Amino acid sequence: MNPPANAPADGVRPLLAVAAMLLAVVAAVAFGRLAPVPATADAAADAAATPPAWLHDIETGADHIDPDELARSLLAGEDVLVVDVRPADEFAGWHLPGAVNLPVPEVVGAAGAALLARAPARVVLCSNGAAHPAQAWVELRRQGRTNAFVLDGGLDAFVARVLTPPSLREGADAASAKSAAAGWPLVRAFFLGGGSPRAADALWATDPAALTRPTMVSPAWLRARLRDVAVLDVRSAAEHDALHVPGSVRLDLPSLRVRAGDRDHFLRPDAELAAAFGALGLTADRPVVLVADDKPHDATLAALALLRLGHRALAVLEGGMLRWAAERGQLTAARTAVAPATYAPRAPADDFTLTADALEAGRQAGAVRVLDVRPAPAFRGETSTEARPGHIPGARNRPLAGDLQRTAGGQWLTPRRELASAYDALLPRGAGAVAVSCRTGHAASHTYFVLRYLLDRDDVRWYAGSWTEWAARKDLPAATGTDTP
Repeated sequence: MNPPANAPADGVRPLLAVAAMLLAVVAAVAFGRLAPVPATADAAADAAATPPAWLHDIETGADHIDPDELARSLLAGEDVLVVDVRPADEFAGWHLPGAVNLPVPEVVGAAGAALLARAPARVVLCSNGAAHPAQAWVELRRQGRTNAFVLDGGLDAFVARVLTPPSLREGADAASAKSAAAGWPLVRAFFLGGGSPRAADALWATDPAALTRPTMVSPAWLRARLRDVAVLDVRSAAEHDALHVPGSVRLDLPSLRVRAGDRDHFLRPDAELAAAFGALGLTADRPVVLVADDKPHDATLAALALLRLGHRALAVLEGGMLRWAAERGQLTAARTAVAPATYAPRAPADDFTLTADALEAGRQAGAVRVLDVRPAPAFRGETSTEARPGHIPGARNRPLAGDLQRTAGGQWLTPRRELASAYDALLPRGAGAVAVSCRTGHAASHTYFVLRYLLDRDDVRWYAGSWTEWAARKDLPAATGTDTP
């Protein structure tokens, strides 16, 4: 549905709403829906002295709901029913989530009465504009129903105010556009969907009965267990503050790593990681679901930090926040109250981190193969931000981006069969350990997580220092050019 070219200005909308209501009154009178004129002069005088209550509602604005307010209610999953009075073909083209389609005569007739008898606290009437819903509102109000409201400006205003990119909205300034931009991709995915659903055989989520080992889970699985798991949101503060999964807590990813120069590098010592997770209210026996945006390696880096502490009851939300929104998961801006806890790590559990010296010794002995997941130009040494260009001699290159597929409905892994075949061909099983490397270990965390926990390869390790550390050590060899067969 395309945004209208000229959405009404804020100052004009109340006038348009009143005008629509007056039209509704005229229409109601014309069709005989209002109460008959009193038969006596005294009755007429009483009626004149006591105008209908709904006129007061119009005057005070109690008859309508603002598009932004309706959007917040729908995003949060509040108990509101949207009744769309447009023709069926327009409704089929696009409508608000959960809306029902009833033309005005049916809304005020028997079908509407049956629907509204079991309706929630609020019923919102909508069409492209406000005139037709206003007609229905007047009659419903005359029937004594006080829980009905008209969408101010109609769906045209909703598109202009909610679904138009923030920088293109009428009257938007730089500050308001920037503030709205953080949550807009999720709002758009929620109301407009994520396009064609991903085929079942392309999904990775295992959705176990209980989390016992690292895996991926679906939004449906998480929705059913929001009270039973801790949800850690690894997105930026602006994105989390704009909209997030109800009850989730933001994990500041850089806080898990040691700052070295102008970048984050190694994970902090176990005691510091435990303190960071405890500050978020997490305990060692609480299942965790990690939620990212279009950077799934943010979630897997946090997963490796938890695994270092022996925390195996964890999962990554497949498709990230975009998929959560596209599948109509609840979204809120409300902050989650956090009660700090004591996180007690289990016995040393880091059996996956490989040091530079161990990697070089294994490489020299022919027992360790290196998988570098940086972009090809960096791998070949054509671009570099490190002490030296190039890669670890003998390394194979498969960029992380080649394993991912982004759509309007999420960031996805390449289908399992295709990805498993590609890695088995590149690095056959049974030919020695595989050390996954990138620039700082961040992107490599994702490839390691996929190989180890989703493809069940127990021959992989994570080179935490990656090329930043290796390039800075002049005692270690480097190569440039294409990957080595």
